[in-house]
Amino acid sequence: MYIIIAGCGTVGSGLACRLYREGHDVAVIDSDEASFKGLDDDFEGLRVVGVPVDQDILKKAGIDQADALAAVTQDDNMNIMVSQVAKDICGISRVVARISDPAREDIFHQFGLDTICPTNLSVEAMAAILTGKSAAAACTIGSNTFSFRIEDADPTLAGSQIMDIRPQDDWFIFGIITGGRFTFAHPYAVVDKDSKLVIASIMD
Repeated sequence: MYIIIAGCGTVGSGLACRLYREGHDVAVIDSDEASFKGLDDDFEGLRVVGVPVDQDILKKAGIDQADALAAVTQDDNMNIMVSQVAKDICGISRVVARISDPAREDIFHQFGLDTICPTNLSVEAMAAILTGKSAAAACTIGSNTFSFRIEDADPTLAGSQIMDIRPQDDWFIFGIITGGRFTFAHPYAVVDKDSKLVIASIMD
């Protein structure tokens, strides 16, 4: 697939690198060229500097041949605009938008957009961790339901970075708990010998 990632922060760079490792053609757009430093050294996808809502910038990123687009900038308004342009003007059927404010999720859905809200995702996962009632939790993202479980890290993974742990078709590492502290599983996060891993899986 040819996939465009709008936004190259922690989420965008991690998503771009993962998709690239899986063999997809990936183009990344960001208004700040310095943000591309977050990409892996072996990432050879297209880098485009510019505002992702600009149709000329989208064309430079290959929107005409794109199969999917993810709008994951840190600005909810930008994400909804990029998603609308990609879906309604450029004809991209597979579009997903990141939102930071859970209260605005319904607005995105009214525009027919699939969304991922890290805030809701984090709340679900951390609630299970903190209450100790269960090592699993679930939440809905777009049209899919994700489950979360907590597992002790394999001792052989001690010292490994998340980017070194190949995700499987049905699960990926969402976060790491070390010394009781939860952190998101960004590419450079290191697994300690006493770490626990928060594993996310698609249920449907």
